[in-house]
This record gives sequence, structure tokens and C-alpha cells, in this order.
Amino acid sequence: MQHKTVSIVGIKTAGLAEGQFEGWASTFGNTDSQNDRVMPGAFAKGLTSERVVPLNWEHRGSVDPRALVGQLVKAEEVPEGLHVTGQFDLETEFGAAAYRAVKARRVGALSIGYAVNRATKAADGVNELHDLDLIEVSIVSRPANDRAVITAAKSVSTTTAIRERLVRARIKHKGATTMTAKTDAENRYTKGIDEQLAAVKLIVDTANQLGRDLTDEETAEAAKHLDAADELQKAIEGAAKSADLMARLDAMAASASGDGFKPGADPDSGVGSGETLHLALTGRGLKSLAQNVVKASRIEGTKALASGVQTTSTVLLPDVVPTGRPLVSLLDVLPTRIVEPSYSFLRQSVRNLAAAPVPVAGVKPTSVVSVIAVENRLRVVAHISEPLDEYMMLDNQFLGRFVTDELLYGLRRALENEVIAGDGTGEHFTGILQTSGIVVQAYTTSALASVRRGITLLEANGYEVGVIVLSAQDWETIELLEITSGATDVRGVPVDPVARRLWGHPVVLNQGLGAKTGLVIGANAVTLDHDNLVSVKWSDAVNADFTQNQVRCRVEGRWGLSVNQPSAVVKVGTQA
Repeated sequence: MQHKTVSIVGIKTAGLAEGQFEGWASTFGNTDSQNDRVMPGAFAKGLTSERVVPLNWEHRGSVDPRALVGQLVKAEEVPEGLHVTGQFDLETEFGAAAYRAVKARRVGALSIGYAVNRATKAADGVNELHDLDLIEVSIVSRPANDRAVITAAKSVSTTTAIRERLVRARIKHKGATTMTAKTDAENRYTKGIDEQLAAVKLIVDTANQLGRDLTDEETAEAAKHLDAADELQKAIEGAAKSADLMARLDAMAASASGDGFKPGADPDSGVGSGETLHLALTGRGLKSLAQNVVKASRIEGTKALASGVQTTSTVLLPDVVPTGRPLVSLLDVLPTRIVEPSYSFLRQSVRNLAAAPVPVAGVKPTSVVSVIAVENRLRVVAHISEPLDEYMMLDNQFLGRFVTDELLYGLRRALENEVIAGDGTGEHFTGILQTSGIVVQAYTTSALASVRRGITLLEANGYEVGVIVLSAQDWETIELLEITSGATDVRGVPVDPVARRLWGHPVVLNQGLGAKTGLVIGANAVTLDHDNLVSVKWSDAVNADFTQNQVRCRVEGRWGLSVNQPSAVVKVGTQA
């Protein structure tokens, strides 16, 4: 590798993004102190490569990774020479210092590291360089014609080679993360890359502390982690082009209906700081979720269908449902929170409040408010569709959206049943009915009277009612009381069959309870935990699907349940 220095007195930083500069990395047609003349087009072939060109300090990147202070973000040939835009890595001490030096004009030149592919001897004896590979660009303090410019690079040690690869991987990963964060800030692959690069850094740092080069075993181990990071990076890049099938189907459906999705236009997508949020897997919330699955990768005017995956943030709403409309699902009202795959929460186990007037110098009574730590983890809830013919989906514009909606509906049903009645075995949740410590209210004279006594139990203990859960049969029984001989029992009592409310509290129907059981759940007594991701994948890689032009859809997410206050949940007997 050779180096060549060019003055950058005309360097520009004003008006650019923080950390960026513009300047000339090489000029055409002039003869430098090395008797070389770079000719127009010398960098043309090399600039077509996607290889990241590092930005070094004084050509020291091969011996000191701290000297890798950034990268080029743009390089183009113009009649005057090679014009470049560089980006300093402001998150590193050396990158930030280099940027300050450039802005203050304490350095005044760019120097390129290059390899010669083709050169000729001109009539005046000058070496004309026609084809060069741009290997790196350095910020240097020496003037353009300084004869002390380094003209050859030393061989790179094993440790240095790994360091350079690590730095380049970090730069590439950082750029990809910045791009994908706009649509998938919680991308699972990103965490994997961070772990792989951290492992490489640990290996290199250990060798540095011992003052030696990497051993063969350490080199192989570091290379393995870097290869794994490369594979994960490819997965991230592939995810940007994924959901191709859904994007095309959705585009066709939008074209046919004239009601295409407009990012940012859905009023159900926003949440406010500090608000209690609820999962949106019904009604407009479900529609928003299905649209979010494809909005990031919508491609207009395309014809071919392909398999792909898109992971989207779960739609969360700050309120439950508009006043006057009945709840569709228990999930519409349970508060939610985003957690790690393995997590713990505090559950109140004892509540004995003994506050009382105390005489002067008297002994204050002791209240017992005990909590226990409960270990929990997110569990996968998933299902797939049957094989679907690609051409049938092309010919039926709404089929893709229909299948996605149905699978999302099925996901909601399964999740709701786990919340209510999961038995805690295997991957099942420990549902509300299986949680020890919940209060029991036996059946009295009617389902209506039993539910009212359950409400009384909560209110008497200082809890606020959040939602009432009943089976469809028990709700029918309560509604029919108004037109039977029991009408006098409910006359004047606020039973609202249209909004489905009892005594002003929302009622949701769930068949997982059975016909003899209801629930009165206190506000915030139960929390639905999740990782804020729902994955929808279309694939032709199952069995013989590819050879038969068939695809399948898979919908899945990870969820958990926290019964924070069992004493704020009343299990009500609704029949004798």
C-alpha cells in the first residue's frame, strides 16, 4: 500500500452534519513530489465497491485501532479530482478529538492509502496512475509536498488485523442499526451482534493487557465471533427486504380499496408518556397491527412474490374502548408492560393495615404489608396457517390480509385463554384462576347478586374495580332477569346491556371461565407482560411448499402474566 498527501485548505465542515467534513482526497493532472500524476478515472472502478473505506489518523490504523477515527460516507470523481465526505466517530475519544482538530484547522491535509493496478510512464518521465484501489484515507498534519510522507505500509500483525476487522464491523453495524432503528428499534439480531463484537473486544483487550499478539486459538475464536456477527448483519439486511409477500398483497388490497395505509396517520398508534397502556388486539387496534407488519417494507409496482419476515412493535393504546361500546377482549383493559425475556415482579402476599389513634408515648400499631419476589419469563404463543397457493393469493387481492387478520385474532384468543385459565404446566401460563391467594365469593341468589358481592369485597378492602369477566351464558342470564319474574330484582340497578356494563364497570365475555364462574378484577391487579414484538412470517420453506408454489403464514409473540395483587381478584360463583 502506498500513500499520497493532498492539501485540504479548502476543507468544509460548516453546514454539514455533526462530525462530517468535505475535502479533496486526490487531485488529477498535477505532478507531486513522488513524480506521480493521478489521472482522471483512476478511482472509478474502486468506487463501485461496497467496501467501507476507513478514516485514519496519520495512517496509524493498522497499528493502533484508536487511530481508526471514522469512515468515508461519500466519494466521487469530479473533473478536479476525488472529492470525499468523511464522518468522524464522535463516540470515541480519538474520533471526537480528530474532528475538533479539523474544525480548528490544526491539520491541513488528507492522505490516501492506495494500491496501483495500472500505471504508465509518460513522455515527460512522470508515472501516470490510471487504476487505483482506495484502501484508506488519513487525516495528516504535514503539508502537501512534504518529502517525509510514508510511502509503504508495514505488514500487519494478527492482533492488528483482528482489530481492524472489529472496528470495521462496528462501523458497519452502527450504520445498519441507525437505519433499521427507524422501523425496528428492538431488532433481536442487533443484540446478537453486540454480544459477538463484545466477545472479540474482550479477546483483543486481554492480549493487549498481556503485551502480546493473539495466539492461534484466540485468533480463531475471534474470527468465529466476527463471522457470526457478519451472518447476523446479513440477517438484519435481509429483514429490511422481508415481508415482501405481505407488502405486495397489502399494496394490491390498498389499490383495490382506495384506502392505503399512510404511516403516521393512524390515530391508534400513539401513546403518551406516563399513561397506562393496554394491548390492542381487537377492532381498529388489530387493523393497525396488521398494517404495521407491512408498512416498513411497502414496495409499489412490483410483481414477484417472495417469502419474508417482519417484526413489528405491538400496538398499545392509552385508553380502553370508546364510551358506549362493549369490550371485545380482556386484553383491551389489562395494563401492559415491556419486560426482558426473563424477569421478576413483586407480589403482595399479606395486607393487614392496623393504623389507629395513638396516645402520647404510646406504641404505634404495626401494619403488615408483605411482598414476595416472583420469577417469571416470557413464553411464545404462536400458530401457522395451512399451505396457500401463491397464485390464488395473487388473484384474490385481500386474501393475504384476511389470513393475517385471522391468525392475529387466533393469537389474541389463545393469549386471553392463557391469561384466564392457563394451568402452569409446560409452556402454559399460570393463569388468574390458578393463582393462589385470589379471593372467592360463593354463589348467592343469582349471578347478578354474586357479582355485586364480589364488587363489594374489592371495594371494602380498598381496591378499585377494573373489569368484570363473565361467560356468555352468565351474561345472558343477567340480561334476561330484566324480562322475567326476576325483573323486580334488577329494577333501577344499572345493568347496561348495550355498553355491557354492571354498576358502571365494564364487562368482558370469555368462554375459558366456564358457565359457573366469573371474575371481578381490581385495577392494576393483573399485568400483561411482553417484549413489544409480534412476528409475522410468510415462508415457502416448509416440506414441499416451494416446489408446489405454496406459502404459509406464521404469527407469534412472547408474553407473560403477572398477578400483582391476588387479593384484588375475586373469583365469583355465578350458578348454584
